[in-house]
Amino acid sequence: MKYDLRNITRLLKALGNPQNSFKSIHIAGTNGKGATASFTASILQEHGYKTGLFTSPHILDFNERIRINGNQISDTYIKRFLTKNLALIKRIKPSFFEVNTAMAFTYFADKGVEAAVIECGLGGRLDSTNILQPEVSVITQIDMDHMQFLGNSLKQIAMEKLGIVKKDTKVIVSDNNNKLVSLFHKVIPKRDLVYLDDAAKLKIIKNTNRGLQFTMIPKGSKSIKLTTPLSGSYQTRNAAAAYYAAKEFLRINREQLLIPKLKQGIKNVKQNAGYFGRLEELKTGSRNYLLDVSHNPDGIRNAVNAAKRINFKPDVVIFGIMNDKDHMGALKEIKALKTKVILTKPEYERALEPGILYTAALRIFKKSDLLAAARIKDSLLIAEKLHAKKIMILGSFFVVSDAMKALGFKHLPGSD
Repeated sequence: MKYDLRNITRLLKALGNPQNSFKSIHIAGTNGKGATASFTASILQEHGYKTGLFTSPHILDFNERIRINGNQISDTYIKRFLTKNLALIKRIKPSFFEVNTAMAFTYFADKGVEAAVIECGLGGRLDSTNILQPEVSVITQIDMDHMQFLGNSLKQIAMEKLGIVKKDTKVIVSDNNNKLVSLFHKVIPKRDLVYLDDAAKLKIIKNTNRGLQFTMIPKGSKSIKLTTPLSGSYQTRNAAAAYYAAKEFLRINREQLLIPKLKQGIKNVKQNAGYFGRLEELKTGSRNYLLDVSHNPDGIRNAVNAAKRINFKPDVVIFGIMNDKDHMGALKEIKALKTKVILTKPEYERALEPGILYTAALRIFKKSDLLAAARIKDSLLIAEKLHAKKIMILGSFFVVSDAMKALGFKHLPGSD
């Protein structure tokens, strides 16, 4: 990992600065980036734009990270790009994510993308994607994460995220932490700030395992009823942020946001953007699995609360997390589910060892409620032996990835 802009600047310059060939929307935040990016891309696609989407990490296939109108980048293009630029990559020695970013930008330029929705990888100020000069920027929910790079306080982390703010560019802020309101107003000029809680009122009509129905009332406008296949009350904020981002992008391009197209964009987010991994229900045989890629206490709290609201009561929870995350905070949130927990780890070098998780969990759980497994595959077998019918799996993209592979999924449901 290289948290600065020197390598990406050199790399993109050598590639002809492809990022200058398309218009973009840039999104930073701790939680909600992926959903907001996917909603935004889906709305613009419904308005007829050839829309690129760059997100990370992936769940099953690397190609999930780079899409145009929902279609993943091909293996052929990836191989061609790497072969053509291997000498350049060896000379500059960029990180994995820097190469991903350069490839995505080149792909979007080569394919004539008209709008690219770009999610920051880490932080914002020095993230590789911050080489962009976007039409619109978005700041989603901010929480304590990646402290070794971003700082040890919420305000320090927020300042890193706010590093994507550009002069004379609208910034949509969907974060609603009271401790950060004054900071947003201080850093972002009043004329450029769209603070979601001031801009719109949101009300949930129905929240089930099949998705959400809710109303959004933009300030000074009529109520808009929206439906999305994504569950979890927090998705209303992500969808609303996407509405304002898409609306501003269209305004800059001298077009109006059309309500029927907005509704279709929110409704078709899965097929248009390939969105997957938040409160995702899968069924294999007689077992129901609820998968969620949440990887910090705030995200896990949202997942736990959402599971309760959609009446998914797990017989057991399978949990693993990376070693640079707040595992104690995450465990405290999981305890609210009042069920057995299998502590495990994905096959990834940054994963926290189950033994460390188990020792930490003993401080807040009964010993009889805890089990440990060396691998995700083993944890699924333990769940079977416990005769669990409802199993919740969460803690990171890597946990969900290993679980899906162990369950026999080779591609995301609904993808080609």
